[in-house]
Amino acid sequence: MGQRRHRFAVAAATALLAFTAACGTAAEESGGPVELTFWTFLDNSAEVEIWNSKNPDTKVKAEKVPAQDYYAKLQAAVKAGNAPDVALVEYQFVPSMIACDCLADLTGKVGANLQERFPEWVWNQVNQQGKLYGVPQDIAPMGLFYRTDVFSQYGLTVPKTWDEYAAQAEKLHTADPSKYLATFATNEAGQWAGLAWQAGARWFGTEGDQWTVSMNPPQSQRVADLWQDLISRKLVKAEPDFSTGWVSDLTSGTVASWVAPVWAGSYLKGSMAASAGKWAVAPMPQWDPAKPQVGNWGGSSISVTSSSEHVDQAAKFVEWLNTDQQSLNSLITKSSIFPADKSGLLDPSFAKPQEFYGGQKIYEVFSEAAKQVDPNFTWGPTMTSAFPAFTDEFGKVANGEQTVSQALDALQRRTVEDMGKQGFSVRN
Repeated sequence: MGQRRHRFAVAAATALLAFTAACGTAAEESGGPVELTFWTFLDNSAEVEIWNSKNPDTKVKAEKVPAQDYYAKLQAAVKAGNAPDVALVEYQFVPSMIACDCLADLTGKVGANLQERFPEWVWNQVNQQGKLYGVPQDIAPMGLFYRTDVFSQYGLTVPKTWDEYAAQAEKLHTADPSKYLATFATNEAGQWAGLAWQAGARWFGTEGDQWTVSMNPPQSQRVADLWQDLISRKLVKAEPDFSTGWVSDLTSGTVASWVAPVWAGSYLKGSMAASAGKWAVAPMPQWDPAKPQVGNWGGSSISVTSSSEHVDQAAKFVEWLNTDQQSLNSLITKSSIFPADKSGLLDPSFAKPQEFYGGQKIYEVFSEAAKQVDPNFTWGPTMTSAFPAFTDEFGKVANGEQTVSQALDALQRRTVEDMGKQGFSVRN
């Protein structure tokens, strides 16, 4: 699945691209098929071709849109009246798109039993305020990717708890000061959110017509204390994920593990071929093994925009794209998604041993993890600005200007201020 859905800096656009509207074509006016435009990060040409061959009355045109400033472009297009009918929206940005009135309510426009096809926590990502704002496409439950060769060489055990994780980090770095169990990522709000999510944090909520914001509750503080201890003792390496140095460190075994989501399985295979056969996957370390919980880092829904003149037809396409078996098989094969639809996990490719991972059937780990994600985590309406703020504040942790807890306190202040400026009523 790659990093395509999970690393997008969503800075405010200063120059927005103009796009052609998908409605009101001459063909429609003359009684021809309805034509829908679909914005996506992926190459969905294969799925669209299947749909178009089976649905002559509704033709879809997929446009692969660059991720940079994607949400600013989408908001501007809706405001200008030339938005696509259908758009990919990552889960963390669904509330932001709802807040700008950019998404159509699909309640009553999809199958009555659609909810049953998805885990509760996934459905909650798109079903908000009693309305349905999209159909889930993929998910990204987290696990522990680790170097089997390094673990074997230094006698490390695969940690089942976070206390064991810290102990193994100390054991490795003490044995060889050039080695680290992990990096502290200075650029990955999604990863940190997944760690806090697992711990039971509730960053956002609503009480009546007010938002509540709590970026550093006790659950987040627990995660912060763990990582601050590892940073202070120099047992982890502060380094941006996906940087050249980071890729080199994981490829060489200088860094021996990565707490990451299912899409990392294909990312490592594609980016670090020299380390083939030296990786394995284990469940995410736990705070309470008796009550296992897992965080999620990534995933997207497919939504219909509020400016579409063909909401009914678009809703049918969105539902088909993410639940039809032929479409799911194509998405899994061509785009390496980990489907949100539970039936998609029955695809034979997920049962195959993975040579890159020493023959392990790694997707069995993530299929189980998908059942253990806390359903009560909620995103806020200003994540398009909160994610860049995270990078600012955690960069200061890396250079020693502040602690992880102080960074979270700063994020709390910045988020509340930003929400107030955007007109949201906030109960701090």
